[in-house]
Amino acid sequence: LTYGTIDARNPLKRDDDVHKLAEEIFGEICCVATRTVPTTPLTDERMEALKNSPVYPTQEGKKDDDKEEVDGKKTVEFCGPIEMKAILGSDKRKYLLDCTRLTPRDANWISKGNGGTGLLEADAKKHNSIPSALDDDDWVTSVLRPELVSSYAEMKVGKHLSKIIKEDEDLLKGESAATGDDPSADNEAESKAKKLAEKRAKIEKAEKEYIKTLKYNVNVFIPDMRSIEDLDKDAHEQLQKDEEEVRNIARYLFETVLPKVTTAIRISSEHGLMIPLEGGSLTEFIHQYGINCRYLGRLAELAAEEEAKDIADEKVGVNLPRQRMPLCWLEILECEMVARAAKHVLNSYMIEEGVPSAKLLASFLSSVISTDEESASETELRMSKSHHSQGTLSEDDTSALVMMIDGDDDPADQRGRSEIWSDIEREVGRRFRYSLSLYGNTKSNESRGRALYLPLLRRICQRSGIRLVGKRYDLGGKCLIGGSGRLTASYPIAPTDIVDILPLVKHGASVASESFVPCSFSGGLGSLSLHVLLNDVKVIYDAAHTRLSQGVEVPIALEYLNETAALCQRVLETTVHPQIQKCLKLTATAYANSKDLDLALVAAEKCLTVSVALNGFDSSEAYNAHLAMSDIFFAQGKIVEGMKHYRAVLFLAEAMAGPNYSHAALYFNIGRQYVEAGRHEDALRFYEVATKKRNQDRVIDGVIARHYALALVRLERFKEAFDCEKNTFSLYSALYGEDHDRTKESAKYMKHFMTLAIQQGKLQQQKDKDTAKSSAADAIAKQLLAAEDARAAKKNKKANKRRTK
Repeated sequence: LTYGTIDARNPLKRDDDVHKLAEEIFGEICCVATRTVPTTPLTDERMEALKNSPVYPTQEGKKDDDKEEVDGKKTVEFCGPIEMKAILGSDKRKYLLDCTRLTPRDANWISKGNGGTGLLEADAKKHNSIPSALDDDDWVTSVLRPELVSSYAEMKVGKHLSKIIKEDEDLLKGESAATGDDPSADNEAESKAKKLAEKRAKIEKAEKEYIKTLKYNVNVFIPDMRSIEDLDKDAHEQLQKDEEEVRNIARYLFETVLPKVTTAIRISSEHGLMIPLEGGSLTEFIHQYGINCRYLGRLAELAAEEEAKDIADEKVGVNLPRQRMPLCWLEILECEMVARAAKHVLNSYMIEEGVPSAKLLASFLSSVISTDEESASETELRMSKSHHSQGTLSEDDTSALVMMIDGDDDPADQRGRSEIWSDIEREVGRRFRYSLSLYGNTKSNESRGRALYLPLLRRICQRSGIRLVGKRYDLGGKCLIGGSGRLTASYPIAPTDIVDILPLVKHGASVASESFVPCSFSGGLGSLSLHVLLNDVKVIYDAAHTRLSQGVEVPIALEYLNETAALCQRVLETTVHPQIQKCLKLTATAYANSKDLDLALVAAEKCLTVSVALNGFDSSEAYNAHLAMSDIFFAQGKIVEGMKHYRAVLFLAEAMAGPNYSHAALYFNIGRQYVEAGRHEDALRFYEVATKKRNQDRVIDGVIARHYALALVRLERFKEAFDCEKNTFSLYSALYGEDHDRTKESAKYMKHFMTLAIQQGKLQQQKDKDTAKSSAADAIAKQLLAAEDARAAKKNKKANKRRTK
């Protein structure tokens, strides 16, 4: 041992060479500060408790020479987490171990009495399901993300440089006013260039010097840490400054980053930002901003506030904002929170039961994806309507369920839907400091209508390793929980629907958005997303990405991408890897931008194949691959082929994120393709669906209504087109006012459609009159013919009588 300590009861060791190495690695690269700490970092109370701890081996067998003297008054400079240690291996190499964290604890998840910000404790007063205190051992490991620390540091550097630039500008203005302008133009240009060069050099030097000061103490707010106040006053003052800086980072996250993400989602359609499709892409999305998943509750609160603002604005109906909060954002957030909380609740049930039974899993899942429990009469009616009995299990079925536990002590017999949801709501309140608004026991019909039961079932199975039989389940209805006595199958998920439950293994080297993967003892499953430790791959891929983003040297970028994929395949011996999938995606984009659509289609097809093999057909990667292929087919003029992939996009969007995610623009684009193909009736159907969808951008609503009206005009349904354009006019009037160009243009369309409708009406009236006249003449002619026929028949009758006589 050369650095730190293996046994917490022993003092910290420090080797100068290892300390210098730690400062180079953690201090320079990871912005970890070197701070003075006690050689015995734990308090006397904690040290006393560790003496009898079974975790640590006893020191009674050690010789006196081997025992280390514990002195609580000594200090040592340390760089890195306090639990980190370094050893000198038998190969004479130095190894750093237990580097569990390289960022400080999150001060938002520390009670205010212990030095936290107190921003989250205010939520406890609003809802009963949220704990009043943050004194939970689970939050000790809650640290800030590196992305957040980097963002905060960049913000501080920007402010510092802005201050320096402003001071220099003020100084130059003062010097110019004092000395006056140089009459020579050459001297003036030379002077400006010299001053500009000096200014740039000064800014670069100031930036480098300031960055060196941006280092953070990762050992703040650690419980049971010995106070350094009596040992080193300067170190204690520095510790207080470090704690305040960590609180500032936590406030920056809560007060700046989280509202910034909410605003970005609100205006996402304006800037081309894609809203996360499901839980995996949601996790990856917020991690890019440095946000941990424990802040999903706060993001949901901000989303609900934005939705309330939209409702208030629509009630006023004047000067409406262009962008609206997408409803799918709150739905995805709550779905992910419920799935994560349900995993922990189900885990506690399985620990309590001892053996994970199929009955427990089926009862739990049935409760989660339902709105209420069936009564006895409803169960009997459902069973009578079914083609085969699903209410009871036969002896063979019961014996086939090897994980089944039957008896009065089965916890599944004692828990109903209400209790299960109460536990989930309590777990959501504890882990996310949030009270559910779309799921749970007592929710309105409107809220229940927005609950995503299919995405929730999919996500719970992913997070818990549960495999179900593939069939149609009755989601969002009433459930039946298996009762005691004779074994009764739960509904809509029966115990026989549980195929397997697999343990999930977290790979620390995974590059996928989901680091937990199912583990199979047969060896058939494993992580296909392990990190490829090839620096050349990263360098070449980044170079290709940079060139394509700038739109320069596209052929060179394509060569780089091919080389990156080839290097990965040499290491992996397979094409199923996220890095290769990224290369194929970027290659398809490059070919498409170069108008080489055939090669773009080949690359897109390979990207779709790898995405499905890697993440399944129901993944955000497969969604993006289908979308890319549809765009390429449409660009080639192959409407039918492109429509197949676009329909797959619609299906995946609604299956993974609910009906509110498949926004109007998707249906609108399909309608436009049908218009280009001359299939106006089919285009009209998609335009009609698009007008009923709630779109994020109100201007797009007007565009869709305009195209819908034009489609109606092509079918000569002018009256309906006028009514549709009237909605467009009302929308533009509320957005821009009656004097705006778009509003005036809509008024012209309205007038034109009204003229066409009037002309069509007049023509129809004339046709109706002509038809009426023609009908009257035909009726008179028929009457005359009938009278003539009657007279002729009468004459014939008389003639027949005469002949008879």
